[in-house]
Amino acid sequence: MIKLKIIFFGSPYYSIPLLQKIISLGHEVPLVISQGAKKNRRGKLVHTPVYEFCKKNNIKCITPLSLQDRTLIEPIVKNIDLGFIYAYGKLIPSEIIKLFKFGIMNLHCSLLPNYRGAAPVQHAIMNDEKKTGITFFKINERLDDGKIILKKDYNIKDSDDCMSLQDSLTKIASQNCKEAINLMHSQKFILSFSAKKNVYARKILKEDGILDLKMSVRTMFNRIRALNIWPIARLELFDEQIKILKANCIVAKHEFIPGQIIEFNKNEFVVAAVDGYLSIEFLQLEGKKAISSRDLFNSNVKLKQKIINAKVNI
Repeated sequence: MIKLKIIFFGSPYYSIPLLQKIISLGHEVPLVISQGAKKNRRGKLVHTPVYEFCKKNNIKCITPLSLQDRTLIEPIVKNIDLGFIYAYGKLIPSEIIKLFKFGIMNLHCSLLPNYRGAAPVQHAIMNDEKKTGITFFKINERLDDGKIILKKDYNIKDSDDCMSLQDSLTKIASQNCKEAINLMHSQKFILSFSAKKNVYARKILKEDGILDLKMSVRTMFNRIRALNIWPIARLELFDEQIKILKANCIVAKHEFIPGQIIEFNKNEFVVAAVDGYLSIEFLQLEGKKAISSRDLFNSNVKLKQKIINAKVNI
């Protein structure tokens, strides 16, 4: 069985299962590289989940501000076989890539070359894709090129949101990690790719979360699912910004005005959309905690009475 020295690059919580898998396969991970600590809303410095995992498990982890300083990185990378990236969050300079014996392998949560970029999971859901997947590929000094090692499909369900889809893709990646590393070691590639003419998954912006009642109900539903971690989809009703964390949609013809309240009781909170209905299950009012629509119905907030008064008589 192949045993390699691997430096792992990763930052968020979903990078951890791949780091664990690499270690469980018997590979040596002498170093993990993660992003630096950032201040939270309270001004406290918070390290990445990967850094905290390494600290807890006595794995050496560094958080350099930049990888551009070759004099700093070169001694660390010396005699390392492979680099493995999963959501590190920073570009690797070409000078560093060349230092690894077998190169650096990246795990990307899309079927490359489509959805190359910072937010492939969110954009796949927002664009109502029915299929996505994972791609292991060897990176090179050209940022828009690479050599594909292994691809695996995943069928997106309506019940998937950003977090559940990310977790499902991570699970598939973990199951195929051994094969991908072996293929990288033997330098066996499926094909080279260039992402210039394919869908690019740009970074998510706060304004992406703004829902407009002129949108199709399916578009709103997809944004709610895709952005439930950040920035969270929000809809203005009765002059209040309501964050919607979970909802369902029904596509149907009707004669209601978008925004009209169709149902509001302990079981349902249904709003008319252009081409159907949005059934809101979990929401968050400005400055409040997340609640269910049932909690809202049972509450004393002013919005509740506004919704009741606005409900149409069917």
